[in-house]
Amino acid sequence: MKFIDGLCPPAYLYLIYIAVHVALCLTMGLVPSALFHVATGLVGVWLLDSFCRVDLGVVSWSIIAVPFLMTTLAMTIALGLQLDHAITKYSVEAFSPLTADNKKNRDLYVTQLKGGEAPIPSTGVV
Repeated sequence: MKFIDGLCPPAYLYLIYIAVHVALCLTMGLVPSALFHVATGLVGVWLLDSFCRVDLGVVSWSIIAVPFLMTTLAMTIALGLQLDHAITKYSVEAFSPLTADNKKNRDLYVTQLKGGEAPIPSTGVV
């Protein structure tokens, strides 16, 4: 615990951030990704702490803060320009109701859902 107690605040904050990512990867069963996060995270913590030791704490804080500030700025611009509304217009799926013309072809549409098999068993029992 001496290693953790001696960390400067930016390195400690990054260590917590990496610990959360590793925990999420492990809960999803992504062990190789978790190991990669541990390896790169420890290198990042060491670099941030090294910057603090040579009186470059401002650089260390900048490395930590820039991604959060850029994300905040991008979200503010996107919300200000209402880009989320413009994008959702193009991503909304439209379903046409069955009409008299396409009711006779309804079975053709249903059987083409997944590789040709019908979504309901042919025995009629669900």
